[in-house]
Amino acid sequence: MANEVKDFYPLLREAIAEARASGLVSLADSLESHSSAAYATSSELLGETGQAIVEFLRLGGADVQPAVAAKLQECLRQVQRVWPELRVRQGAAA
Repeated sequence: MANEVKDFYPLLREAIAEARASGLVSLADSLESHSSAAYATSSELLGETGQAIVEFLRLGGADVQPAVAAKLQECLRQVQRVWPELRVRQGAAA
């Protein structure tokens, strides 16, 4: 892989646990499912995890606590080293 990605999975697990504790159980479950599934390549894993983070933030909107959002944004920054086109669109419809 041309771009080195730091291991963000401990931070992602923290964010998922905090999201669950704040009541976003189904969104947290979906994020966890996508980020822990088996993929053929590490690039695919990163892309699917990044897309799941984007979707979590989009669907969670204002219900996502700032600390959780900050952790997920840091995870997304690592994913963007390989998939720079992944972005959270503000105001996107659910």
